[in-house]
Amino acid sequence: MGLFTDGFKELKKASEPLYKTPKSIQETIEIMSVAENGIFEVGKGRNPAMSRYSKSYRFRDINYSTTSAEEQSNIFMGYCKFLNSLECNYKITINNKNKDMGNLRGEVLLAYKYDGYDNFRKIYNDIIEGKIREGRQGIEQEKYLTITIERKNFEEAKAQFATLEATIHKSFMELGTDIVP
Repeated sequence: MGLFTDGFKELKKASEPLYKTPKSIQETIEIMSVAENGIFEVGKGRNPAMSRYSKSYRFRDINYSTTSAEEQSNIFMGYCKFLNSLECNYKITINNKNKDMGNLRGEVLLAYKYDGYDNFRKIYNDIIEGKIREGRQGIEQEKYLTITIERKNFEEAKAQFATLEATIHKSFMELGTDIVP
């Protein structure tokens, strides 16, 4: 009985909150300024003389499932090598969104023309329908790489991002995909 009576009541009392609840979206996302080239100043750095800058890149999925086991291993090792080579903070964000399947079917399925070749169109459409069902079933993924660096000013950050972009583009081209700022 005496085990919880003295210390437990003191611990149970409300103390200062560990995290201040934001009152607006501006308090949630720390963005000081945005440049036309997509570089965000996102706050002060660990060193008071420095600021943190971020830039996001969208990249396409690597065609991984249609490759051999050896090619998959090479792709995976290349991707790991790229991530380990980054000398800055980075974050990968995956956004799953629903795809309009009616619109997709309208774009990829062949319309019947009643010209004697509709049996071939039906075979093609059946194959495509099967692939659509095998796939992600209406989910489209958008993938983003966000890089954050610390620099003294915007010009230094701009120069650093230009250097990083050259490396990023080269690495993603070697992986068989592209990346867009």
